[in-house]
Amino acid sequence: MKTKRDIEKFVDDYRGGKLTRRQFTQGLASVGLMSVMMPLTSRSAFAASEHPTLYTWGGYEVPEMHGEYIEKYGSSPDFSLWGDEEEAEAKMRAGFHPDVSMPCSYKVKKWTDLGFIKPLDTDRLSHWNDVIPVLKTVPDTFIGNDRMMVTAWWGLTSVAFRTDIAPEYIPEDKHSWGILWDPKYKGRLSMIDSLIDGVMVAAIYSGAKDPFDMTPDEVEKVRELMREQRPLLRYYTNDVTSWEQALASGEVIAAACWNDTATRLTKDGVPIMFMNPKEGPMTWTCGLVLNSWAKPEIEDRAYDLINAFLAPSTGHFWIGEFGMGHSNAKSYEKFSADDLKDRGLPPDDVEGYIAAGIFQATIQNEAELQTMYEEVKAGL
Repeated sequence: MKTKRDIEKFVDDYRGGKLTRRQFTQGLASVGLMSVMMPLTSRSAFAASEHPTLYTWGGYEVPEMHGEYIEKYGSSPDFSLWGDEEEAEAKMRAGFHPDVSMPCSYKVKKWTDLGFIKPLDTDRLSHWNDVIPVLKTVPDTFIGNDRMMVTAWWGLTSVAFRTDIAPEYIPEDKHSWGILWDPKYKGRLSMIDSLIDGVMVAAIYSGAKDPFDMTPDEVEKVRELMREQRPLLRYYTNDVTSWEQALASGEVIAAACWNDTATRLTKDGVPIMFMNPKEGPMTWTCGLVLNSWAKPEIEDRAYDLINAFLAPSTGHFWIGEFGMGHSNAKSYEKFSADDLKDRGLPPDDVEGYIAAGIFQATIQNEAELQTMYEEVKAGL
């Protein structure tokens, strides 16, 4: 049981926008608030309201993330929070009907097929013209000629490593996912415990032509790579705090992670480098969709809400606080080249940097790969 002081600190950090979506969700569980706060944040979705309901990750409801909406309407929209996209999908299948949602791109096709979302009219978004061009063509964000999602955020899954312990990996031509298979560092390596961030990393390292739509032979190659890696790992984990503390202490010298880890550890003075692997980092993109059930009488406000998340002011906050990329090109203008480099973001040619990554996409053989992943972790 956590103390009252622990809970108060968590709430203060949450209100101040100091938590990422993953940290917020993990924090709710760790202080025993998940069962209390989730119904409270969802309650407004079922009450009559003039505002649209946004269904999203925890942490995205801070005012700085939708300032333009507040300026126009005087208050925030309604929010309902999910723990992850699988939970969100289950609730919408069960009859929960929000107006706007915030998935990542690899879920868009499935949600479209399930009838959860409908096409967007980008002519109703004043910030659309400032979206970085490569983020307008992310796989699965449009179906045929229909725009199904507008990208608001992007980031990278790559490797953060201790430069003082593994200096041989500092030269850029040595940047490789292979560090996570280096037997020299057995027991001091960490992988993200998820299909999209775990198995796909092995697929990229294996050289699979399309990591998200592998042939049977490619799947077997990935299986063997993961079996080879398993005894080298300290752990598989989804706990950001665990891998960051382990990197800071030197318990772990290299961890698959998102670029916000490098931002925080660099600020703390930890000698960390975030790789640009020669095999390619994995680029994730998340954004906003208009749900099929969006009420006609609040559709204008729903578009204004989506537009607010695309605003450069939102981007300034996002980049400054979390060190991840925003889709609006104007969001970067307040930051110096050094500021961006410290956050693991490119000081110039943002579009080229994003395009160099491997975009997450719909996993075609998801059930098969999930089974394989669980078998490997179990030592089978």
